[in-house]
Formats: sequence, C-alpha cells, structure tokens
Amino acid sequence: MMRRRVIFSFMALILTGFVLVGCNIGYVYDRYRSVDVNGWNRADTLDFNVGRLPAGEYDLCVGFRATSDYPYKELGFDVDCTVYTKHKTAAGKDSLSFREIHKREKCPVYDDAGRMVGRSGISCDDFSYRFGRLTVGENDSVVVSVTHGMNQEVMPGLMQVGLQLMNRQ
Repeated sequence: MMRRRVIFSFMALILTGFVLVGCNIGYVYDRYRSVDVNGWNRADTLDFNVGRLPAGEYDLCVGFRATSDYPYKELGFDVDCTVYTKHKTAAGKDSLSFREIHKREKCPVYDDAGRMVGRSGISCDDFSYRFGRLTVGENDSVVVSVTHGMNQEVMPGLMQVGLQLMNRQ
C-alpha cells in the first residue's frame, strides 16, 4: 500500500513537471514557415498574419533553423511590422489606420571557431533573436513580413524562419 502511494506520488510529480515545461506561458505567437530546400530567395517574403492581440507590450523575436550548409557567419534579416488600428470616425464610421516599423539586423550563425551558435538539434540548429519591443493597443492587429537581407540572392542551408511574440508582463 505504501509502495503504491510512493509510485503514484512520483508519477504525479513527473506529470506536473512535463506540464510545466510544456506550457510556454510567455509566448502569445510562435509560428515557423518552411523555406525552399534549394535556398531562401530574397524575393520570397514570409508573411506572418498575427491578427489581434491583447493590448500590451511584446518582445518581437525572429527565429530560424539552419543546417551546416549555411555558408556565412551571420544572417541578415529585414523585418517589416505593420500594426493596424480600427477606430470610429467623428461621423461614427469604421476607419483603419496603420503604423509601420522596419528593422534590419544581422544575427550570428557561427562563432570565431566555426561552430554554430544556435541550439543544436538532430538535423539543424535553432536560433532566435530579439528584434525589439512592440506596443499593441486594444483594437490593433499585427502583420509581420520577413525577408533575408543578404547580398546573395538565394541563401542555402536554411530550413525554416519563424516569428515569436512574447508578452512582457
């Protein structure tokens, strides 16, 4: 009887641990899009239609998954974020306004010794970089577009590019 209770308690503790680790409470948006296996063309814009978010401040992060076929020490990104606000005019009609935010960043891929600096996986390394803070109002919706900002037209060695928005509370 005592042994069953110990085993049950141990299993409940393990299950609780899995639930806590599996819940990513801070992220309100976390999506990845696949890029062409032959390389990500600069003309291939990845659009993330985030939609409406609760009012607040968010960290905007861009992630990517790269293989050792990626040839450069850094990867440049151009990130365009458009925040749309719906409001009423003085005449009571619906109106839409927007504001745009543009960020250009270079993200490290390899260190000086030639090792990838991302989180190692089975077939690729996983990278995530903070691009800034995004303030969203009550009636706002968000669309984010991502392109690579490298001189080479087609970037080999990339599998996926993603967008994460994390609540700053």
